[in-house]
Order: sequence, then C-alpha cells, then structure tokens
Amino acid sequence: MARSELPSYDLLVPALLEVGIDGLTERCQLTPGVPLKPMLAKPTKAITEVLDRFEGQKFTCEYKYDGERAQVHYLPGGKVKVFSRNSEDMSVKYPDLVVTMPKCVAPGKTESFVIDCEAVAWDQEERKLLPFQELSKRKRKDVKAEDIKIRVHLFAFDLIYHNGVSLLKETLEHRRELLREYFVPVEGEFDFAKSEDATNVEDIQVLLDKSIVDGCEGLMVKLLTGEGSSYEPSRRSVNWLKVSNQVVENNWIPLMLNSPRERRS
Repeated sequence: MARSELPSYDLLVPALLEVGIDGLTERCQLTPGVPLKPMLAKPTKAITEVLDRFEGQKFTCEYKYDGERAQVHYLPGGKVKVFSRNSEDMSVKYPDLVVTMPKCVAPGKTESFVIDCEAVAWDQEERKLLPFQELSKRKRKDVKAEDIKIRVHLFAFDLIYHNGVSLLKETLEHRRELLREYFVPVEGEFDFAKSEDATNVEDIQVLLDKSIVDGCEGLMVKLLTGEGSSYEPSRRSVNWLKVSNQVVENNWIPLMLNSPRERRS
C-alpha cells in the first residue's frame, strides 16, 4: 500500500530503514509532487452488468471524456504539477493548465491538493469538446502558453488529497462533496465532470445517449458509498465500470473500449 501511495524509492527506502516495514504505511503516504498510479475502471459488455454489480447500492454515472487523464498536484507555495496516467510530468506540455489551476481554487481554503481529472481539447469559439485526435496535436516540449492553438478544458472528477490529508480511504460521495466545496468552475477552462446518480437501466441509457451526443465516449459508473467507494491507486477496480456505445443498424449496442483509448482511461 505504501508503494501505491508514494511510488518513489528515493523516499521509500530511507523510510524503510528508519521505521521498518511495520511503520512504512503510516510514514509513506500520498504527497503532492509525487504522482501515484491512478485508479482505473473495468470495461463492461452491457448496462445490465452495472446493475448486477451495484444492485441495492448508491452509485453515480459520470461522462467519460475523450481526452487524456491528468493528475494535478498543487504544492504548498503555489507550484502546480500535471502528471499523466503513467506518472509522466506533463507540466511543460500543459502550461495553460498550470496558469489556470490557481483560478479554480475557492479563496482562502486550500494550500495543497491532488485532483484526478480529464484534459480535453476545447473549441473556444464553438464552446464545445473536440476529439482526442486534436489534443494529440499539441507539442510535448517547449510549449509557450501564448502560442497554444489547441486549447484544453479540464474536467475534475475526484479529490484525493487536500491540505495535508490523504482522502484515498474516504467514500467517493465525500470526496465529491469536498471537490465541489474547495473548487470553482472557470468558464471554458475548468469544471466538474458532468454526472447524475441513477438506479435503473433506463436512467443509465438516457445519460449514456446524452454523453455521446455531447462528444464523450460514454460513461464511468462508480460506487458512491460503502466499503468499495474508496480510491484504489494502481488498480482496475470493479467498483468503477466503464460503459460505451456505438450505433449498428440503428440500434445501440454496448462495446468495450480498446487501444488506444483504453490506455487513456
């Protein structure tokens, strides 16, 4: 567990020598500036699988955006770091996000945080989402904010650390409440992932259809409360299910996402 929260041997080894294996978990916890492997969703073959898994439990359906996973760290002192799903430092690739983040924090409430997000290409004139292919055209190095042509909109869906406290073991429902308490939308730059709570196949299908129309890949269905609603670093969990659709002969049929989009989820 310690390695999942703080995947840095430079920090783990000295702590291990000092406190031993029994004290490692308490000493080595999620720390801003050190990316952890994100929690991943299990693809589903049908909407009914969602209800089979979550029957009688509280869950939510979020838009699955067609973008790039981004883990944003805000360090004490105001420094912003952006990491990819594979823990690559993308701060240089996304200087616009580095500039945007301080504007998204509710005044006077936050000194440090780690949020899980999706970075999506954004058409500023049409005010709409663009496909991942547009995002992939951005340079990865020597990027200057004033020269950026492909703008990015950040959609936050989880708060996993805030002001010195790891929130990994909290329920998603509580983490979502804190996310909305400590952050504010910035038009065209930052918002919360669109979501609705559901209880039946019809509710899920309606939101799924809407997500496709809005330019998304489908839905992420997540357990909100209970033992399985914590954040599980580096795991593909059955407590997060991924649902997508495509039209075949005028009928909606579920399908599993595959490469390369699978690698971004």
